Amino acid sequence: MRFKEVINTQDFSIEDLDLTEIQKISQSLPKSKVIDTNIAEQHLVSTIEAQDLCQEKIAIVERWIGIKKMMLDKTEAESALIRAKDAGHKTAKEKEWFVQCDEQVITLRDELEKAKVCKLYLDNKIKYFSMWHYSLKAFLRRDYGIESSSNYSTFAPTPEYNLDAESEFRSRSGKKDICGEIDWK
Repeated sequence: MRFKEVINTQDFSIEDLDLTEIQKISQSLPKSKVIDTNIAEQHLVSTIEAQDLCQEKIAIVERWIGIKKMMLDKTEAESALIRAKDAGHKTAKEKEWFVQCDEQVITLRDELEKAKVCKLYLDNKIKYFSMWHYSLKAFLRRDYGIESSSNYSTFAPTPEYNLDAESEFRSRSGKKDICGEIDWK
């Protein structure tokens, strides 16, 4: 894929921007505080996908904003220099007021504001998905940490209880060296 295909704005409309996938992922995130490891792992990946979707759309929206700004500048200049003069306005203040009331200028300003709002929406969605990603990652790190530090761990090669003669607590093995290797007795 070439970059020109990513930022192609031909036949693009800010109002017709498809947000279906982003909304689907947003609505699939847990609504309650009840989360287990499977749910967290599933949504961890989907939050990254959603951030990627938002960033792809932001590239198009940014391009659209740039085009609309150029068109607005051109239309304002034409309005002040040509259409205001044709309407009989002679002073700078009259021309300025004419530009503010010109329907073409108002339409372009409206399109530009919609694009800015869309970009703000997508930026906020990225932050939302990022917050969820961090929370899910922290949950999994804590959950895996609890699992691996317990006396009975499914992460170990042989999940079984061993009693340490010197301790009243159960442990998986005897002493470990600095690299984590088990001393064989």
